[in-house]
Amino acid sequence: MISCDTLLSLLEPPALYEFTDEPFWDDEHISAQMLAAHLDPNFEGASRNHTFIDRSVAWIARVAPVAEYQRLVDLGCGPGLYAERLARAGYRVTGVDFSRRSIAHARDAAEQQGLAIDYCCENYLALDLGQQFDVAIMIYCDYGALSAADRRTLLDRARAHLRPGGLLVLDVFSRRAFDAFEEGRIWEDHPHGGFWRQAPTSRCSTASSMRMWPRLNRSW
Repeated sequence: MISCDTLLSLLEPPALYEFTDEPFWDDEHISAQMLAAHLDPNFEGASRNHTFIDRSVAWIARVAPVAEYQRLVDLGCGPGLYAERLARAGYRVTGVDFSRRSIAHARDAAEQQGLAIDYCCENYLALDLGQQFDVAIMIYCDYGALSAADRRTLLDRARAHLRPGGLLVLDVFSRRAFDAFEEGRIWEDHPHGGFWRQAPTSRCSTASSMRMWPRLNRSW
């Protein structure tokens, strides 16, 4: 039985940009759930729908023609949904992600499709690939999830890996979209386990009405 004081403490939101001590990206259960979310074309909590991805890749190809910007690094590439499309468009793609499971899937998928994509399992905030690129991309608002200090680190790392005249493409929310966010509290019960735990779980999460992707998770 959980006490009221403990329950109330679990409902307290963490400090803005606070890091968790949990091995989030490489947790055996959570990383499997995250990969499945990325690969589900009907769910936009981890990756955008395929039509949007195709349009995004077409836009990148227009602003950074492959004839002039051939070498591209995808920061936070996940399972390679953008990297694969960009490779088929003619770019020489390097994908970087912190999740070993996502990188393993991306490598297998590229091999099966005959795509020469170089995937690296690294933290892009400490990136040191020893080479420069013509384009660096960071997709799906990852930039907005970083603290101000980490954004500066990311920009420094991106600049170090871009040739003079190279391009940095960031996918971010507009001020209009940000102002339209409405947060609400969601209570969920998962007697057979859920996204965050295999064990029976009750969860309260704070989520945006635009994306409905939990920003705060507490399980007990």
